[in-house]
Amino acid sequence: MRVRKELLELSPCEHGGKAGEIADRLGIEKGSLIDFSVSLNPYVPLDVEGAIRRACDTIFAYPDNSYVRFRESAARFVGVDADDIVPGNGSTEIIRLFAEAVIENGDIVAIPSPTFGEYEQQCRLFGAGIRHVRFSDIASGKYGRLEGCKAAFLCNPNNPDGLLLPRNEVERVVRYCRDNGIMVVVDEAFIDLADPAQSVVQLVESYDNLLVMRSLTKCFAIPGLRLGFGVAGRDAARTLNMARLTWNLDSIAVEAGIYLMDNAGSCLEASRDFIKREREWLASRIGEIGGLRALPSSVNYFLVDVGGTGMTSGEFAEKMMRERIIVRNCSSFPMIGGQYIRVAVRNHEENMRLIDALCRVAGVRH
Repeated sequence: MRVRKELLELSPCEHGGKAGEIADRLGIEKGSLIDFSVSLNPYVPLDVEGAIRRACDTIFAYPDNSYVRFRESAARFVGVDADDIVPGNGSTEIIRLFAEAVIENGDIVAIPSPTFGEYEQQCRLFGAGIRHVRFSDIASGKYGRLEGCKAAFLCNPNNPDGLLLPRNEVERVVRYCRDNGIMVVVDEAFIDLADPAQSVVQLVESYDNLLVMRSLTKCFAIPGLRLGFGVAGRDAARTLNMARLTWNLDSIAVEAGIYLMDNAGSCLEASRDFIKREREWLASRIGEIGGLRALPSSVNYFLVDVGGTGMTSGEFAEKMMRERIIVRNCSSFPMIGGQYIRVAVRNHEENMRLIDALCRVAGVRH
């Protein structure tokens, strides 16, 4: 098959969530591993199984491609109009849709780094050149390296470090980009697990250069259903909805998403309280382990500097696997170096097992 050269030049994008692959390599049962490399909500006091069972009756007919009920539910969930919603098979599909709709060969895309790898992957597929800029520069108001770009991405809270920028600072970036002819995509996949008051989703009608992404995968811990949505001004949303794949959401995912968003209520507030409590406990305990340093975070994951152990992040992650604990080796992220792992916040029992494994790998008694 003859394919475009941009595709031939791509390398696979690195992600966590490889428990099955790791179990096969180690010759153990997948269920014996605890996966701290995936950052899902560890506390969801909602029963989605009933909604999924009821949705099974819908699989014998095509979904409604306009996804009216889903868009209305998503609009209520984030406080915008249903005409602003673009359904997505996970937020990754929204990244691809944006790149396909906006990026032309030779365009430059700015990516504040370190951050989620799919922004670069999807934009390179359509011929973009990538300009990595330091996330810390954007956070401190240094926007000069955005000049001349067609588009920029901003992950808030950022992945992998969990840094959350205040709403007014994100709007300042969006305004700068608008005034300089730059499209900006704000990825808020984790904001419901940090502080949704910092979202810029309600600014989409005020800024025609803004696309906001939301992920139900993360906040409701349903990665197998692949479900999210984009939010843009209604004209842009109409164009993106015309360009997206027909029937891109299956009926079961739609019904589960509607149930979760309509019943979220105080659920996500309880989730945020749980995450904050467990994150602070984990960070405190890690701080007592010689050679390790937990970095501040606003969300359900954080970086750990393992450089003090004399090991690289890859070596440390490999030893953690032998303890049947999976952590994210962050060396694949640009501009981060080879000394950081990322760990998710899970339930307390699992978090205690993480501490035990970290102590053994770091060679510390506790």
